Amino acid sequence: MATLGTITQLPKEFFLSAATLAGDGNQKQALAEQRDVFIGDQQPEQAAAGDTRDSVDSQTGESGPTCVTCGMGVSSPSFETQTEQRLHFKSDWHRFNVKLRSVGKAAVDEAEFERLVSEKDEVSSISGSDTDSDDETSVSGRAATQKSSQLMFKSQGGKVFGIWRPVIISEQDSRSLPDVELLHRLVAVTDSAHCWAVILSKGGHFSAAVFDLRPVPPSEHSKANAPLFKELAHKSYHRYVVRAKAGGRQSSKDATGKSIKSAGAQIRRYNEAALEKEIKDTLADWKQLLARADRIFVQASVSNARPIFGGEGAALTRSDPRVRSIPFNTRRPTFSETKRVLHSLLSVFEPSSHALQALTAPAKPAVPKPPKHSPQKAAAAAAPEPEPQPVKEPDPPLHEAAKAGDADKVKSLLDEGADPCQADGRGKVPYDVAADKAVRDAFRRFMASQPDKWDYTLAGVPSPLTDEMESQQMQKQAEKKAKQREKEKERKRAAAEKKAKAAEGARAAAEAEVTTAAAEAAALAARSKQGKASKPPALSRSEQEASKKREQMAAAAEARMARLKLASQQQQLWS
Repeated sequence: MATLGTITQLPKEFFLSAATLAGDGNQKQALAEQRDVFIGDQQPEQAAAGDTRDSVDSQTGESGPTCVTCGMGVSSPSFETQTEQRLHFKSDWHRFNVKLRSVGKAAVDEAEFERLVSEKDEVSSISGSDTDSDDETSVSGRAATQKSSQLMFKSQGGKVFGIWRPVIISEQDSRSLPDVELLHRLVAVTDSAHCWAVILSKGGHFSAAVFDLRPVPPSEHSKANAPLFKELAHKSYHRYVVRAKAGGRQSSKDATGKSIKSAGAQIRRYNEAALEKEIKDTLADWKQLLARADRIFVQASVSNARPIFGGEGAALTRSDPRVRSIPFNTRRPTFSETKRVLHSLLSVFEPSSHALQALTAPAKPAVPKPPKHSPQKAAAAAAPEPEPQPVKEPDPPLHEAAKAGDADKVKSLLDEGADPCQADGRGKVPYDVAADKAVRDAFRRFMASQPDKWDYTLAGVPSPLTDEMESQQMQKQAEKKAKQREKEKERKRAAAEKKAKAAEGARAAAEAEVTTAAAEAAALAARSKQGKASKPPALSRSEQEASKKREQMAAAAEARMARLKLASQQQQLWS
């Protein structure tokens, strides 16, 4: 989606002269009342009065509101309030299960969904409302998503533009607004946008920030283009709470009734409690800042939202009209991601052709579900013929080059004026779909050469890359390799010296043992000759045995000396 500007940048006259895209109130009301396949904006009472699929998903049991698709109230506890149920219908988990059910697959529980999210790192790659295959081909799914998350207007010059629905309509306001009130709110938000907050929580990652949207004085910035907002406070946390490989929080596993006493489980339980305390303490410290906020945008699943809305003395409540859900998928919660989310919420964009087609297409009548006793063939024959699907729009050239890993073509397109801020049909900018580091470096080099040509925060380019920086990196890498080679040489030199010392010690020990054995043999031989020279008197039996033993010892000493000499010679040859 191409961006025309932001709510705070565009002149007020641009919005004063705008009109709703539908043209009259009746058509606008018909579009607003059309059923959403993901029932993201429906109340349980409205869903029960509509088609059969909605009534199955949204029910109110004896213990409270439920969701049959995800098993809430069936295999797990039900929702405490209908507001919590409606927020669940807007979550990525519910939309992902609806997408699975639509293709005949079994739904997944929240723990399995968080495991998939942690493995793929981005919800957008598995979310039911934003996939590679069905997002472009399913007209009804895209139409419902656009109608529930975006509002379309037409400027005085005939330019169609859109803004995100939660920016001007709260979740508690479920009625159909007339055109006059929509335009009044659109103009009013340009005057009242002073302080907004963004809170993200997912899989052990938490990030929150409060921003001042008022114009920044020139004395506080040095660039030609003034920043869109100024952060008043921000805080990010990360704790190990998701079970490796298995996925899901430890508390979700404990809720099944199984008692796990491993060291890892104890660490995860401690980290969950610590993360919850850190979130509550941060929001409590920001109580005055949050009270000043005009809008508070929150993206968190049911389990991740407990520290934000649950417990006594909670800093926020779901009934607060300032609290809004983020209408698009987010990445891993970081401070940079909160700034990107805020920039997207402030953006005034050109809608895609699919969004315009979905808005102008007539509402499809609900097809009643056939009776249970009807055979499947009869139901298939009675079903209406599928309408031809629109042809998938090709990706922009810059997206194709980035996906293909062609860094030279990316550089050429950027030099020719290709817009790195333009998003494709899935809302991704070219930098997000880059295949490798070479392509990402091409964007960073272009940012260094043309720092003021584009809004690189919106383009997702983190920092510039100059020739000096590359040479410094190469120099550091060369120095690192040289140090490694020198360290390896020193290690080999020390090993050789140690081996030589060991050989010298073994040689000295062998020579000492040979010398000792030779002295012992010479002493025994001298005593033997002295005994033969003189005619000893007749020896007793015990003396004869002692003399015989001395002779045996002398022979053994000579044999030992011969073996040691041979070993010494071999040692000299080896060295």
